Amino acid sequence: MPKRDPGHMSAQRERIVRAAILCIADKGVERTTIADIWRKAGLSAGSLYVHFANKDDIIAAALRFGGMTETSLPDTWEAFVAMASSPDGQMGFDLETIVRNRLHLHAESVHPGHLHEAFKPILEQSLDLFAEQLQRLADKGEIGLKMSARQTAMAMSALIDGMLWIALASDRPLEDLRPEIAAGLRCFVETRASS
Repeated sequence: MPKRDPGHMSAQRERIVRAAILCIADKGVERTTIADIWRKAGLSAGSLYVHFANKDDIIAAALRFGGMTETSLPDTWEAFVAMASSPDGQMGFDLETIVRNRLHLHAESVHPGHLHEAFKPILEQSLDLFAEQLQRLADKGEIGLKMSARQTAMAMSALIDGMLWIALASDRPLEDLRPEIAAGLRCFVETRASS
């Protein structure tokens, strides 16, 4: 059997995950099928199974894809607010795809099972990174925290997801939310200008 090029294999895996994200954004987790994913990826079913054992594994990979990392967080408060209030362009998808995928995955992950177990450590890591960055900004004197960094990270995450959900549920353009999300984030901290 010929060896597979690692670069090709990695690109093919990412192609599958990106296809899954598009399918989830369009149909939701439950209604997305393996066939939907391999067709959207432009691959055969066999190619998909080289990388993933089943749909749960693909969905878990979609959850992890493009996740927050320490190096992806801006080092100033204003850049942090801009990043958090403008998720478009992240992961190479349009804003509506990102938001719909995120909300579908988050909604499904509250049910006991494989997705819930996959999501817990991802959520914890994201909140930890978010809280650590808020604490660094507070330590630098850019912001004052009104509650713990962890509580602030949780509140900010809830604000962002809640506002995005409301926009989708009310057919409001997501782009219109940027200033409102930014204003909401600023309510959770004291800045030099507001001290």
